[in-house]
Amino acid sequence: MPIIDSQFEVRNRMFRNTHFSTIYASLLRQLPRIPFIRERLETPDGDFLDLDWLKKGGSKLVVILPGLEGKSQSRYSKAAIRYFNRKGWDALGLNYRGCSGEPNRLLRGYHMGASDDVKLVIEYTLQKHDYQEIVLIGYSLGGNLALKYAGEEGLNIPKTVKSVISFSAPMDIQKSDERLNKWYNWHYLKWFMFPLNRKANRKKRQFPEALKNYHGFFMSGNFVYFDTNFTAPANGYKTVQDYWKDSSCQRHLVNISIPTLVVSSLNDTFISKNCYPLEAAQQNPNIFLEMPKHGGHCGFIQGFFEKESWMEKRAFRFLEEQIK
Repeated sequence: MPIIDSQFEVRNRMFRNTHFSTIYASLLRQLPRIPFIRERLETPDGDFLDLDWLKKGGSKLVVILPGLEGKSQSRYSKAAIRYFNRKGWDALGLNYRGCSGEPNRLLRGYHMGASDDVKLVIEYTLQKHDYQEIVLIGYSLGGNLALKYAGEEGLNIPKTVKSVISFSAPMDIQKSDERLNKWYNWHYLKWFMFPLNRKANRKKRQFPEALKNYHGFFMSGNFVYFDTNFTAPANGYKTVQDYWKDSSCQRHLVNISIPTLVVSSLNDTFISKNCYPLEAAQQNPNIFLEMPKHGGHCGFIQGFFEKESWMEKRAFRFLEEQIK
């Protein structure tokens, strides 16, 4: 499809700054509590996924896939869940392995390429519920997972799964890892390294032989080191290059067979320049690429004290346009 001319506009000039937009959306945006009903899904390999539901009794379901260290309680997750629920949709917030407040059981955890867990949740939902429409919305890491899942399934994707929407997806994991190591992203790097190293050290105590090369501590290290010495070996990859190649969604975009919206701002400092899939959008009629000038990383805040943000409104409008 042709590239979409974005209608996103910032009302307050402060939100033109990528860091202000990103940090405000992540830490300062206020949202009410959501009365989730939690369900534990046991996985075939002996682990578990915690699913947080907000039901309206409708025939449509939105599944939210959060970003790195995100969960159903993340601000962008709650914003989308509340918005769609008010529109009559049921909503499911997926908590990845080890992200629901309880450590998972196995050495493997969640990562950029764990689309098998997404597939498991979709299949389980289809077996248990009678939804007529299911839509996936992914943020950052979750956006990569949503796109990878849709591309891997291709024409075999369940007919009930009608659309995928991705915000700020790091489609080239190696290049995005390297960009996050730049000096202007040091505050994000340290913010992520603390919880990631905490979890990794717990895993090393459980599985010392499998993680003998990992020596991270609190806020030390960077993503290249972390993926090389923890993510790759913990998830069964021989090398970090194997992990990066297998987990990046880029090579799967050509096979996506349902309407898919990819939104990434041009001032996103998390993702590399080749994370804007121009060629895929031009070649695959199912991919719609939107690149707002501003927005930061999963920010897209237009002004202070918004009750509803542009992201969830844009997602809903896309679905109204594409799902007949």
